[in-house]
This record gives sequence, structure tokens and C-alpha cells, in this order.
Amino acid sequence: MGIRFNLIIIICLINGFSLFSQDYSIEYEHKRVGVFNPEWEFYQTLNPNKYEHITGYYREGLSEIIIDAVEKGRIEIYDKRKRKLSLDSLINKLIEFEKDLSGRILKREEALRYFIPYISAFEFEEFVNYNFTTLRLEKKIKAYSPIIIRYKDFEGSEEDRVEMPLFWIFPEEELEGEEFIIPDTILSLQVLKYPVKTPYTNGIFQKSKDRDRSIIRPDGSPFESPKEIDKVFVEEFSFLFYNEETNMEEFREATKDIYPEDIDYMRIAENWSIDLNSLAIRKKPLYIIPLLETDRGFRQLGIRVEQ
Repeated sequence: MGIRFNLIIIICLINGFSLFSQDYSIEYEHKRVGVFNPEWEFYQTLNPNKYEHITGYYREGLSEIIIDAVEKGRIEIYDKRKRKLSLDSLINKLIEFEKDLSGRILKREEALRYFIPYISAFEFEEFVNYNFTTLRLEKKIKAYSPIIIRYKDFEGSEEDRVEMPLFWIFPEEELEGEEFIIPDTILSLQVLKYPVKTPYTNGIFQKSKDRDRSIIRPDGSPFESPKEIDKVFVEEFSFLFYNEETNMEEFREATKDIYPEDIDYMRIAENWSIDLNSLAIRKKPLYIIPLLETDRGFRQLGIRVEQ
């Protein structure tokens, strides 16, 4: 009886450690996502590798829901350190901001709604649950802050814009009520760091090696053959070589393997929604694209992991 009982305990412990090894939750203190795309708004073109965006209608709809709740006192607002803000102080700040920026003096009753079209980014404090086996991500938003961004010439450069965080919202509960759903695919950059980086990137490479159906091309199409997947993990490059026979420098081609530890960032595609009662924002990950950091910025690894 004693031996059998001990075996049961050992089996339970092994299963417990196994489950723990598959999932890990981590809190990213702050994550910023841009949702305004000047190129999309004015030229009807979109580079998904460069810009995050929400179509104007949905972006303003999301902003209007939040501003309406604040204006009517249905939700409390705070600063970044969770100190409560009054509606009067917020309105005074907005009036002063616009006066300094454009010289226009806003009326108190129009100040909040005047800035709805200019809410162009959000900063989030969120929990992310990683499943190292399935590679699925689950997110829970702890708090968020709408950010006003004003462009002068719509060039999208840092020098071209002025911005101001409005306030922070800490939803107390998520009610399963009516939601405003944003069907656009919202792209954001996520950093992979300890302790999730190594097991998660190892999982990506293992699933690719196993030809898992969740591993497809970045454009959403399937790979035609195993050799195509294998080529993704080999980087081709050229280097300058001095040829002693000709006494001339010449370029030569070479290859090197890409390893899990080379992946430090991911491009995450999501759908968002907001609960009309609690103002809790939900994010539903759709797929991730591992990224390699280069001297010229980020380069896609060449695979997409469906969620």
C-alpha cells in the first residue's frame, strides 16, 4: 500500500511539472500599440510590416466609447501611478494642450470630443500566457491609456508629431455584456525575453521541424514541400573575399543556420473588442511571425504560426 501510494504521488508530481513546463504567464509592464496610419488614411495604401492600424471608423468608434464613459462619469480615470484624476483637471489639460499646439481655445463642453479623431495609440499593461507546446498566446489587459497624436505634415516621423497620454483606465471586472468588435487585424511588435524566450522559440522550431499544420508562410499560404520549410532556417549572405590568385577582391556567397536564440521579437496579429459596460479591452491573437533583428531593422523569419 505504501509503495503504491508513493508511486501515485510521484506520478502526480511529474504531471504537475509537465503542465507547468507547458504554460507560463508573464506581465509586461507596458506595451504600446499604434492604431493610426497616415498612409492608410490619406493614400489608401497599407504596408503591414511597417504600420499598425485600425480603420478610421473603428478607431473613432473605440475612442468614442471610452470618451463617452469618461464624460458621463461611468468610469474612473487615473494617472500612470494609479492616482485618481478629476474630469475638470483632464479638460483643463486638453484645453491648454490645444492652445499651445494650434492657438485655438476650446470650449469646455467640446474639449473631450474634439480629440476623438486624434486618439491614435494605446499603451497597455497586460498579462500574457504562453503555451510552449501549442504556441498559443492568451492575453488579459490589466490597464490601458489612450494617447493623442497630432501630425503636422502626415509624414509619420518622430519630428512630425506631438503626443499626449490622456489617462489610464483600470477595468475592475470583465462583464460578458455587449461588445464593440474591431474586425481589422491589428499588428504589434512584442519582445521575447526571459523566462519565456528560450522555451517558446524552441517550440516554434520544433513545430516547424515536425511540419505542424499551424506553421505556414507569412502571407497565409501553406508550404508546398518540407524543403521549403528547411530553407527558412538557413540564411544566405555574401561577403568580400580577397583572391590571392587574381590579387582582387570579389564577393562570394555563403550560408549559415538560424537558431531559436536568434529570435528576440515577434509580430503579433490580433483582433480587439471592448466591453461596453466595463470598458475592458480584449485581444484575440490570430497569428505570430518570428522576426530577426538586422542592421536595417526587422526581417521576417519566413514562417507564420497560426493561433
